[in-house]
Amino acid sequence: MRYMIVINTNAAAEAQWVDAERDALYASHDAIIAELVAKNEFVDSNELDVENVTVIGTYQGKPVAMRGPFTEGTEYVGGYYIVDVASHERAVEIAGQFIEGKHSTIEVRKLIHETEGN
Repeated sequence: MRYMIVINTNAAAEAQWVDAERDALYASHDAIIAELVAKNEFVDSNELDVENVTVIGTYQGKPVAMRGPFTEGTEYVGGYYIVDVASHERAVEIAGQFIEGKHSTIEVRKLIHETEGN
């Protein structure tokens, strides 16, 4: 089963990471990826750009590109992991390893549609 682990953050949470913690943060991601690769559970991961975002909407029946993101709150997706694991519990266990949980929330979502080769 494939799951997306979504790492949420916000400006206040980002500001709380001091240099030593940020180094530990990056090292923890390297360790998590190494573990997932070794267990053949790693599919994909990336950090998302928060500065250069385009939101597509519809105006008068035509798609319109706007500068974004447009959200109700201050929280945004900082990054994600896609894992292929045996159970929801294993996905939650992996999500619990992310030290971002100290300042932010982390979501675990099952992917509904899976295609061959993905």
